[in-house]
Amino acid sequence: MDKFKRILKRVTTIISYSALVLLIFIALMFIVYLVDMKIQKAKGGNAKPLFGAYVIISGSMEPNIHVYDVIVSKRVDTSTLKKGDVITFYSNDNRFYGVTVTHRIIEVIDAEKGIFRTQGDANNIADEALTMKENIVGKVWLRIPQLGRLQFFVASKGGWLLIILIPCLSVIAYDIVKIAKLTNQKQKAKKAIKNKNT
Repeated sequence: MDKFKRILKRVTTIISYSALVLLIFIALMFIVYLVDMKIQKAKGGNAKPLFGAYVIISGSMEPNIHVYDVIVSKRVDTSTLKKGDVITFYSNDNRFYGVTVTHRIIEVIDAEKGIFRTQGDANNIADEALTMKENIVGKVWLRIPQLGRLQFFVASKGGWLLIILIPCLSVIAYDIVKIAKLTNQKQKAKKAIKNKNT
């Protein structure tokens, strides 16, 4: 039993620290994002955010990027992009116009003007529409495997129940047990004083 408790304690410690590191990372990214947006606003520019995070919902980039992976794209100077880079952009394709897409550059049409041909790694053919620099959000900088599952889970009714309601009820139940123990101890103390005085 003691061995099981030690293993359980170690596992919960690892999970807790992992969650803490992830939350600190997300908080830092959010701070960088806010500071960058303030700087861009002060300059009067209309630049895209320094970082953007996106959940992958299609298998077009398999096996390198999977469905439910979260990718973080970093704003780049489009003139530095080259063949093989994975970028996030707003699609020009009539079927998916304005949809955020993450695909690989397979051809640099015009580096100066920022015109690229892209294709998903799992797709047999290149994207129908060319990608223009004004539609490019950024170059993929980081991939966090399967983190998108957490987002979809939290967005579900069951997820909200598990993530919000159950922890709240646990805290309330813990407080009720604490109050009951304190009340019981006070009553025992009163009885002990009463017995001592008689």
